[in-house]
Amino acid sequence: MKLFKNLKALFSAVAVSLVLNTALHADEDFQRFSALPVASYSEETKIQYGAMLILFFKPVEGGSHVSSVDVIALGTQNKQYQFRTKPELYLLQDHIHIPSIFKVSNWCGKIFERGSAGSFDDIGSYDQVSLYAKVPIEMNFGIPGTLPFRYGIVGETEYRDNSLNEDFNAKRFNDGYFAGGGYRLVSDLRDNKNWPTLGYYASFEQILYGGDFKFHTEELDLRAYTPLFWTTSIAAAVLWKQSRGDVPFGYLAGPDGVERFRGVDPGLWNDTQALIAQLEFRKTLFWRLAGTIFGEWMQSGPHFGALFRDDFHYAVGFGGRLALNKSEKLHARGDLSLIDGKHIGLTVYLREAF
Repeated sequence: MKLFKNLKALFSAVAVSLVLNTALHADEDFQRFSALPVASYSEETKIQYGAMLILFFKPVEGGSHVSSVDVIALGTQNKQYQFRTKPELYLLQDHIHIPSIFKVSNWCGKIFERGSAGSFDDIGSYDQVSLYAKVPIEMNFGIPGTLPFRYGIVGETEYRDNSLNEDFNAKRFNDGYFAGGGYRLVSDLRDNKNWPTLGYYASFEQILYGGDFKFHTEELDLRAYTPLFWTTSIAAAVLWKQSRGDVPFGYLAGPDGVERFRGVDPGLWNDTQALIAQLEFRKTLFWRLAGTIFGEWMQSGPHFGALFRDDFHYAVGFGGRLALNKSEKLHARGDLSLIDGKHIGLTVYLREAF
């Protein structure tokens, strides 16, 4: 009965998701852009409508990677809006890689109990006006061309203006701004950045923040890919995150619900540290279609030892893929997951989860 109620909630929350692939070619071999209109429904926002656009740029002379810019614009029946752009640029013959993100939003969200013991039932809600930017600059100057290694700096900043109910007036929910700077180390030997079937990716990032909040975050991201048979491959990932200090709401470690542990609301099961593991079987089908079967596990807690205590959360599911750019193997994806054996999650987004 509980599963039926969740299924009913799922289909009442998602009215329709439309996918349209539009390609404009400057020549026979290079696709300039793809477009993806989207419509959906949730109790917090009512009807959502918008579009996703991906622009592609030819590699400059001496480079091999295609630069791209993802643009997502959403509006709601409640007069909320969200604009997000993710320029991923390769410059100076691929010696510099800038996978940045910029967001402007007036959106709503839910507040959950802290820690992995928290339930799916929210304990509050908020409206937030936010300006956000994160700009990593990865470089390989001085690194031999045979070594897949990059180093770089990371800048991140956000200004937020919150509206919360009277029960939530703790400082971590207050208005304010913070800015941070840090470093990133990356080793990337994937055969394709959008749909890898062979190789690995490893990165470590640390950022120190100041302003109205003073805290620091660390993140270790490990991924591996290997082919099987009949255009099937395995992708595996482990992500460890830590947030310590005067951490504002939204920056605690936990799942994002879109890429790491799909189908849950942001803020659920957040704590000082989080560990997320993922395993996915991927297969290309026919035309522009592909499919996945995946499993995900996670635990969070106030310290590292707590990540290996108590029961962990898990999810199993499957997804469909539509290639928006066949040459770059870039997909729009829809994932349906069963979380902890009783909750249904749905994710519609661009690019793979990891």
